[in-house]
Amino acid sequence: WARPAQAAPELQGVWRIAKPTVSLQPVRGEIPFTAKGKALYAANRAARAKGDFAYDLTQTRCSSPGPSRMMLTPDRFRILRLPTLITLQFEWNRLYRHVDMRRGKVEEPLVGPMMGFSTGRWSGDALVITTQYISERTLLDALIPHSDALKLTERLRLVDADTLEDRLTIEDPETFTRPWEASITYRREAEGAFREDVCLDRLEAGQRP
Repeated sequence: WARPAQAAPELQGVWRIAKPTVSLQPVRGEIPFTAKGKALYAANRAARAKGDFAYDLTQTRCSSPGPSRMMLTPDRFRILRLPTLITLQFEWNRLYRHVDMRRGKVEEPLVGPMMGFSTGRWSGDALVITTQYISERTLLDALIPHSDALKLTERLRLVDADTLEDRLTIEDPETFTRPWEASITYRREAEGAFREDVCLDRLEAGQRP
């Protein structure tokens, strides 16, 4: 794998979300739910209003939140680049996302993992990450459901040397009537060791997972 000569973005380094949020906001319009998706979303909202988080394995069991929700963490993350692999290392619970840059076809697994399977390629100055086979037990954010038919495409590009944009395209015909987009912005931070972080310790202490 070789990065195109005309594209020289330095994505490596430590990043933090610019405006902390727990929700993905569509770039245009409203979330285009199918009837099934709208019902699941309404059920999650109603449960949260009652303090029932059984629908959210991250809140109740410290389970991996899935790729799009992981990108909303208020904690730092680091991007590391190897010849055939790009890794996103998160401070939250020391989780990782691995992006295979060999462009090999991913075979559908019997059971989709929480983070799914991610492959990447360079398109101009953008790192394009395609993630599929994401477990439907995860959420897109703190409330939005999805099915195992979800396909998540991200375009990570530098707006300037210290600003990173992640433009997400979300496709899931079972949950949404059409593809829709959201955007997340991050600010570069100084390099430094990540603290030890154990989600279960916080959960047992009655704190935010």
